Formats: sequence, C-alpha cells, structure tokens
Amino acid sequence: MQPKNKIISMKKITLLFSMAICFSTVTMAQSNGTLNLAKGQKYVVENKLSTTTSTQVQGQSMDSKADIASVYNIEVKDKTDNSFNLSNTVTNIKMNMSMMGNSINFDSDSTSDLNGQMGSALKDYINQPKDVQIDKSGNVITKPTSDSSASALAQQLNFDATGYGSQMAFLALPQNLKVGSTWSDKNDQDGITKSTNYVVKDLSSGIATVSFSGTVGTNKTFEQQGMEVSAKTTGKFSGEEKVDTKTGVVQTNTSTTEASGTVTAMGQDFPTTTKIISTTSVKAL
Repeated sequence: MQPKNKIISMKKITLLFSMAICFSTVTMAQSNGTLNLAKGQKYVVENKLSTTTSTQVQGQSMDSKADIASVYNIEVKDKTDNSFNLSNTVTNIKMNMSMMGNSINFDSDSTSDLNGQMGSALKDYINQPKDVQIDKSGNVITKPTSDSSASALAQQLNFDATGYGSQMAFLALPQNLKVGSTWSDKNDQDGITKSTNYVVKDLSSGIATVSFSGTVGTNKTFEQQGMEVSAKTTGKFSGEEKVDTKTGVVQTNTSTTEASGTVTAMGQDFPTTTKIISTTSVKAL
C-alpha cells in the first residue's frame, strides 16, 4: 500500500499532468486568415474537459478521472488596422477529480472552496480581467506577464500568462474558402509544441465545418509544494469545429486527445497515459 502522503502528492501531480495536456490541445490555433471582430462585442466561452489518466507508481496502476469546466468572458475593447485589444476574464471554474477512492472537488462560485487550498491557488485569477492583444490572424502579440510566483495549478491552467479563453474563441479562416480547402499550422511556445492540419468539410449558411487533427508534445517543469515536477509527453488529437466565416468566431469545438509520457517527481519517473475529451462553445452576448 502506498503511503497516504504519496497518494495525495500523486493525485495533485496527476491533475497537473492532465492539465498540461488538456490546455495545450485547445489553444494556440493560428492561421494566415483574417478575423473580423467588432469593437465592443462581448463573448462567453464555455469549455468542458473530461480526462482519464493512468500513472504507474512502483508497479501499481493509479487510475484517475477529472472533469474540468471553465467559463470566460471576452470583450473586444479596441481594434486597429492590424490588431484587436481584448479583455479576458475567467468567471468560473469547476473541477472534480477522483483517484483510488479519494476525490478533489472545487467550484470557484463557492466561498468555502475559494478560501480553501485549491482556491488560494486560483482566487487571484478568478474575475480578474486580463488584457490580451492579438493580430488579425488571432496570434497573440502581447499578453499578461507571466508571474513566476504563480501556483503550479494556475500555471497549468494558463491563468498566469495567456488569454486562454481568447485562444479558444477564434479561428481566422483562409480566404477563398471552399469545401475541401486545407491548411496547417505549427506552434511552439511555453514548453508546448503543436502541429495541426485542417480540412473544410462543409460550408452552409455562413458557417464552416472544419475537421482537424495533429500532434502535440509537452516538455514542462513546474513546482508543487516545493517539489520540482517535470512532464514530457507526446500525443495525437482530432476533432471538429464550426466557425462563422465572416468573423472567425468559433461556435462549437469538440476534440479527443490521447497522449503518453513520463512525469518526473520525488526523484522518480512515473509512466503516464491520458485521454481527454474537450467541448467548447462560444456565444455572443
């Protein structure tokens, strides 16, 4: 039987590992197309992630499940010929995780949860607007400065550094779009490498249905309760999204990711596999 403190540590490490993969697969979408956003327009972005993870600890398989739901408000504060200035606010996050009969639950709308251990790691980012500037293709130009003192949880949620919600909300489609059009992009930032191929499956009533697939890799190091933890992973993902062809605003996005790798902590390597199902919706307010 594993010591209780090791189980607790591995629960937290596994959660962070899952998040490192989860939040890399639904961000960093870029293209050479052009967004058409109106100044003053507001959007609400809702994302749900369901993950199953298996970690090998001294020959024992530790299986876990996590469900993460987050809500973001985005406002187009200003626009120029070449960029958009956005305000991105995390308004709610809910997490439910289970492992070996133990569970971790969190709801940022709960005062007691927000004042608890997990809440203390996140409350400085809930309902705190962050300014993000993107170019006309949706690429981040300027973003909030990364806080080196931010908790590992906040870092894996990207609350400390990026306009995460805005990266889910938009996809600048190429010009002269037609059924069968293809394009690809590749991104490498913050320890995450992602390559994506896109195919237009349908064009109807101003909405493009786009399928996508690709590979993602992470090589990240973070601190958990004074302990250095690193995660190296590779994986594949695929999915489909519906995008407004006039604006580049994503209406819905669904994806599935399967990844494997190694988490290094406490002087040991822990082989880990994970599967993530993500659903995102964006609505104009």
